[in-house]
Amino acid sequence: MREIIRADQLPLNQAAVIMADAIRAKHPGAVRALVFYGSALRMGERADKMLDFYVIVDNYRAIHGFGLKQLASFLIPPSVHFLEIRDADGVRLRSKYAIVSEKAFHRRTRGGAFESMLWARFAQPATIITDDPDVYNSLVDTLALACVKLAREVAPMLDHPVQPLDPWVRGLAESYRTELRPETPGARAREIAGRFEARYRNLTALIFAEQSLPPTGNGVAAALCRMRWFLRRVIGKPAGAVRVLKAAATFDAGLDYILEKVESHSGVKLDVSENERKHPVLHAPVLAWRLFRAGAFR
Repeated sequence: MREIIRADQLPLNQAAVIMADAIRAKHPGAVRALVFYGSALRMGERADKMLDFYVIVDNYRAIHGFGLKQLASFLIPPSVHFLEIRDADGVRLRSKYAIVSEKAFHRRTRGGAFESMLWARFAQPATIITDDPDVYNSLVDTLALACVKLAREVAPMLDHPVQPLDPWVRGLAESYRTELRPETPGARAREIAGRFEARYRNLTALIFAEQSLPPTGNGVAAALCRMRWFLRRVIGKPAGAVRVLKAAATFDAGLDYILEKVESHSGVKLDVSENERKHPVLHAPVLAWRLFRAGAFR
C-alpha cells in the first residue's frame, strides 16, 4: 500500500512550489513538512485556484508563541492561515493553509479521531513536501493508514461483492455529509473516485484482501456503522461552523475566502458590507442564515 502512496508523489506544479517556499519562509525553522492536497492538486496548473496545504510543525508555540492563538490551535485544530503572493511574472498566487502539530496530524489522520475530516481527506491523493526522509516515510505510512481507516468505516454498509470504487465513493460522500459543504456530496465523491480510478481500484484490491475488515452486508455491523456516521454528522457540522468562525476571525480576508469558496461550489453569491467584513464573527449568524436561505448548503 505504501507503493500506491509513493506513486501519488508526483512533481509539484510551479505555483505550488513557489507557494510552499513562501510558506516556509513565513515560518522559518518551524515547518517539518507540508502536504499539498485539494482541487488545485487534482486540476493541475491553475493560477486562479486556491492552493491548499497542511503545514506540519513540531509544536504550535513555534508559530503562535504563547497565548490564545496557541490555545485555540490546540483545542480546535487546525489553525487556518491565508497567504497571497506574486510570482516572478506578477501572477497572483493564493493559499489557504492549515497548521497542525506533527503529533496531532499523525494521530488524527491514522484514525485516532472520531471525526472523519483528516482521515477521509487524506485517503485522497496528496503530495508530501519535506527534506527529512524519516518525516517523509512516517507521512507515507500515515496516508496509507488513512485509506485503511476510511475503508474500515464504510465496509459494513457495502453490498457484497464489493465493487472497486464503492468504498471510496461511499466513504467520501459520508465524510462530506459531516461537513458544511455547498456542493452535493455524492457528485463530488464520484468525481474524485473517477478521476483516480486506477489508484482506488488498486487500494480496494489490497485493503480488502490484506486487512481484517468488518464483513460487508452484515445487518448489526452495518447498523452500528450508520450510527457512527450519523453521530459524525451531528458533531461535525457544529464543529465545522466553529472552525469557519475561527478562520473568519483569525486570518486576513477570511470572510472573503469563505464566501468565494461557497460561490465557486454552489453558485450562491452573497454581498457583504464593510462592517460585516471587519466583524465576521459578530455577523456570522445572520450571514449563515442568508447563505442557507439562498441554498448554499446541502
